Amino acid sequence: MDEVRDSIAVWVSREILPHEGSVRRWLAGRWGSAIDADDVIQETYCRISALSSVEHVENGRAYFFRTAHSVVIDGARRAKVANGAALTESEWWSVVDQEPLPDRQVEALQELERVDGLLGKLSWTCRRVIELRRIHGLSQKETARELGVSENVVENHVSRGLKRVLKAMAEQEASAEQDKATRNADA
Repeated sequence: MDEVRDSIAVWVSREILPHEGSVRRWLAGRWGSAIDADDVIQETYCRISALSSVEHVENGRAYFFRTAHSVVIDGARRAKVANGAALTESEWWSVVDQEPLPDRQVEALQELERVDGLLGKLSWTCRRVIELRRIHGLSQKETARELGVSENVVENHVSRGLKRVLKAMAEQEASAEQDKATRNADA
């Protein structure tokens, strides 16, 4: 059990802690004085550290933001139940969940799967460089260190890989437009 806790602690220090400043700024900009950012951050850390596993977390930064958002929402709900006047109506509106509508979520998931399929056609190194730089937000230097390559290799892989992916996406879109035009002409 200690091994699991230790691995979660290492994961938190690597994937969560670096984003604390961003979460604090986001909380302050989003809810201002309606919340205590320190309390929200503390509760967020408590919730994350209580996880039995982090295997399901694909993006630590996004998970941190989403968990902090949930802490704020839960606090607002408790405050509303305990004291109906805890938040003004305008403050309550700013707590409304900003999740995209289900159809937008499906579209985004399909687009993500499409891009993932195109990334899968790249070499392992090229794909990994793009994932580390563009998805995980590592710097060029950090990516080079992680993969044991030079920064020049990282720069070249990002450039070439993104060009290939964007070209393939444009070709797919052109093909889809052509198919649509053909179907319309046949109808």
